[in-house]
Amino acid sequence: MGDINQKLLMKNLIPQIKGPILEVGSKNYGSTTTIRQEHPDLEYTGIDLSAGDNVDLVMDLESESHKLPQSHYGLIICCSVLEHTKRPWVMAEQLSNLLKPGGQIFMSVPWVWRYHMYPDDYWRFSPTSLPLLFPDLSWSKVIYSTNTPQEFVEFVPGSGATDDSVRLVIDLENGYTRNYMPYLMVNAVGTRPLV
Repeated sequence: MGDINQKLLMKNLIPQIKGPILEVGSKNYGSTTTIRQEHPDLEYTGIDLSAGDNVDLVMDLESESHKLPQSHYGLIICCSVLEHTKRPWVMAEQLSNLLKPGGQIFMSVPWVWRYHMYPDDYWRFSPTSLPLLFPDLSWSKVIYSTNTPQEFVEFVPGSGATDDSVRLVIDLENGYTRNYMPYLMVNAVGTRPLV
């Protein structure tokens, strides 16, 4: 699923999980976490580009969503995946089509993060990008998470105040400063309308 912060946020933002569940990018790399074992009564499908622990189907969802039932899933978990797709707008449409009416998607995408290949690393997503990629879904509040356990900051649209509040300023010699942003993931829940 992703890191512990993503799991904590998802549980907070979606306290009542309804299935079936689709986990996109489900392979366990040793540092990832999952919710599969917490919901043994729900249909749970994990997909990834390669076989491994927690992977039920090996597939590239960007081009192969027809292998999965459309309008079927009550929850889709997609953490740290969208930056690795060549065409995230296509992936977004595929994911939207897999959600059943009233279904939810938990998205976690990098805004400030290092380059990391799987199989390559193409994109970064601002906090306001998800509604543009997923226009058929309604989105709840956006929460930043860092790589520090339980460090969360709610994004406030329309101002730079949120980013300024997490910005790190380092004092250099000669009166200069350098501004840094910590690693930031953008986390949000999208819901497919009932009609």
